Amino acid sequence: MFPVDQIPTIEANPEDYRLLTRIPWTRDDLRFPVVLHPSEGRRLQSMVILDTETTGFEIGRDRVIELGMVKIQVDVESGRVVTIVAATSLYEDPGFAIPEIITEITGITDEMVMGQRFDDSAILNWFADDPIVVAHHAGFDRPMFEARFSHMDRLRWACSINDVPWKEYGFESSKLEYLLLKLGYFYQGHRASIDALATAFLLHAVPRALPALLAAESSIRVHIDAVGSTFAVKDTLKANGFRWDGDRKLWHTEVAEHDAPETLAFLSMTYHRGGDRAHTRRLTSRERYKSKD
Repeated sequence: MFPVDQIPTIEANPEDYRLLTRIPWTRDDLRFPVVLHPSEGRRLQSMVILDTETTGFEIGRDRVIELGMVKIQVDVESGRVVTIVAATSLYEDPGFAIPEIITEITGITDEMVMGQRFDDSAILNWFADDPIVVAHHAGFDRPMFEARFSHMDRLRWACSINDVPWKEYGFESSKLEYLLLKLGYFYQGHRASIDALATAFLLHAVPRALPALLAAESSIRVHIDAVGSTFAVKDTLKANGFRWDGDRKLWHTEVAEHDAPETLAFLSMTYHRGGDRAHTRRLTSRERYKSKD
């Protein structure tokens, strides 16, 4: 609660205080749809902002226990949110006790999910118009979502962390709570629907964010595996944006399609026939952020 008893002190020393506002879209009394701008004459794109709460962080072993989704309509030309269509939060019983640490983080208890199960057909309806699915950590949320809904593995995905250049926009971190705090907003985090609404509001509040996200989703990326690289060049690869995959025992990176020839040439200069030996794979938004398995 705001310390109203300290208002005289705040008024006397305003430079020592900063006011935070609850994200209005996360209020319990919000009713959908919410029209932010008239849609007539606009070229609209639907998006589903998605967030999962899970029993842990190991893809393939842990389970989704809460699925939060927010559907919005976006004006493609201006990159603005036009309408918040709907929001939902759904639970599923994982079939085993929720770890205490997860309950501490999320507030989700065994009693809340007991006997609950996702309605697959109802969830499928959310994606009937082939929306762009956005998660603030798509590299985690997409594999977790598809582990549960394997029949929905060809959706278009974008990541509001990786597909928006937050540092270029003056933010030191891409953590959702940090970004919103810097903008002067707060929310009750670690609940799937609230996190999804907070992500939608972030894209609304930073004018350049949605256009960047749309551009990234429509672009082609190339995944490059540095096959045959030696231990001696590991530091060079790391310094040039390659990451180590401990499971597959190789260095890899992902670049824009137009940068792929330059990256392959770099590998050829770094170790013997590096560019020729590299494995490449073109990625649209339907392939990006999928589990490496």
